[in-house]
Amino acid sequence: NGRYVMDPSPIPKFDNPKMDMMPALQLFGAGREKRIYAVPPFTRVESLDFDDHPFTVQQWDEPCAICGSTHSYLDEVVLDDAGNRMFVCSDTDYCRQQSEAKNQ
Repeated sequence: NGRYVMDPSPIPKFDNPKMDMMPALQLFGAGREKRIYAVPPFTRVESLDFDDHPFTVQQWDEPCAICGSTHSYLDEVVLDDAGNRMFVCSDTDYCRQQSEAKNQ
């Protein structure tokens, strides 16, 4: 009915669209508040945005350095003291599956 607002942090902006109409029960713990928030299955979820600051999904300038994925949340890994870095999939199982599929 569009009248509830929740802040399920720390959910990356990348994952917000996946919450809409998800068939699973979603549970979020808020330790400091000593509360548990639940989003029932198949609930309409949309990210809060404003006219002057619309919601956008986070994107990266380069793909995963391991599997080449451009459709997953990436973690930045600092490689050395000179500041060299690479981006890799946060979901290591997904990254492994993508790498195996690419090598077949």
